[in-house]
Amino acid sequence: MGTPESDVDQVLVFLVDDHQMWRQLLRMQLDLEPDLRVVGEAATGPEAVEAVAELAPDLVLLDLDLGGRSGLAYVSQLHTAAPSARIVALSGTDKVEDMVEAFRSGAVGFLSKQHPVEEFPAALRAVHAGQSLLPPEAASAVLSAFRDEARPVAPSPVTTAGLSARELEVLNLLARSMSNREIASELFISENTVKNHVSNVLSKLEARTRVEAVTSALSTGLIELPAQPDL
Repeated sequence: MGTPESDVDQVLVFLVDDHQMWRQLLRMQLDLEPDLRVVGEAATGPEAVEAVAELAPDLVLLDLDLGGRSGLAYVSQLHTAAPSARIVALSGTDKVEDMVEAFRSGAVGFLSKQHPVEEFPAALRAVHAGQSLLPPEAASAVLSAFRDEARPVAPSPVTTAGLSARELEVLNLLARSMSNREIASELFISENTVKNHVSNVLSKLEARTRVEAVTSALSTGLIELPAQPDL
């Protein structure tokens, strides 16, 4: 017998995609998971903003292409409508350019429709747990793009002093695209401790996501992007 939904701490998910069949496919997959619940869906940005304000979901899956208009144009409005919602961009491709634009706009994750939908539940749980969702093979390219666009300036004494030595260590490991588990292993601390440090880093750098925190640190010269090994 399955676990009653009332006994499960559910993550509320909202779907934004102009293709009804894709929304149905996602809903069918997520409905199989007792801890994930689709609370609504929309085919357009304006519909999504209105519904999200009322439903207050934890996660919003936002298609990048909404009938010829970029879904990312609505990220700011969605954040205003539901400040605590974390936005995951959906795309029909794995283009790094799409990933860069998604994170620049304020998304905290990126999922390609080319990947099996069976992988989506685990990915959404990771985002809800506070992780930024970015394919490992693309993480370095995305961070490099942000670094190339940024104009380094002298680090702010307040920002630099605001991070503890351990938080700075964690920030540097985030710049290497390491997961909480990998950081915990590297620093010989628990994953819960890592989560606390990451939360503190985001708060002190006034960043919504890990990528945003790393980007901010790179642009101020607080950290440097790790050099890529010679092949």
